[in-house]
Amino acid sequence: MTDEERIRAAYRAYDDSGRAHLWDRSNRGYARLSDDRDRTLLALLARSLPAERPPDLLDVGCGDGGLLGAAMARWPDVRGTGLDLLADRVQAARDAVPAATFVTGSADALPFGDQSFDVVTAITIVSSIPSAQMEAAVADEIARVLRPGGWLVWYDLRYGNPSNPAVHGMSRKHLAELFPGWAAELRSITVAPPVARRLGRLTPVAYPLLHAIPPVRSHLIGRLRCPA
Repeated sequence: MTDEERIRAAYRAYDDSGRAHLWDRSNRGYARLSDDRDRTLLALLARSLPAERPPDLLDVGCGDGGLLGAAMARWPDVRGTGLDLLADRVQAARDAVPAATFVTGSADALPFGDQSFDVVTAITIVSSIPSAQMEAAVADEIARVLRPGGWLVWYDLRYGNPSNPAVHGMSRKHLAELFPGWAAELRSITVAPPVARRLGRLTPVAYPLLHAIPPVRSHLIGRLRCPA
């Protein structure tokens, strides 16, 4: 089985097992962590998109296009492109964000020219890649399509998940190995989702209290700069 087939199989298993409900925003705790993440991602994009010309933005692993849609609504001059391995997600993104361009493909073979984008986003994508070889290929492809001095905006697990062997943690050290020589601005964020989802009515009070405890924060967020 290829790496791409293993990833598709993992997502089919999420759907078949009902695991997809874990990402339901009707859950108060999950909605709070999602809002915090999305607000921080947009703030990072605000700092990373060039102001002197219409910026080119690529979302690798774009899912249903939510991040691109939010970015293009806030900055109408952004030229947005999304790529996802799953064709049904690409179609959903096209329906939701018709102003963007969406492509079905694999992140280790991006169908774009060298230095095509000012900013690339990678949101909980690399932690789902099943082999070190594919991880390295994805990092190489991101470096290839970014313009010199461009930014990779990042959000992903920093811990593995014992209940989900299809994902693994992405530490600062691991990122430095994938993107050697890239300047990194990273911090921990997000109350671990299994905890956040259990907060219920206590979310407004409990979420910020838990978020103040560094080991409870399960993800890294920030940006890495492609060497100029």
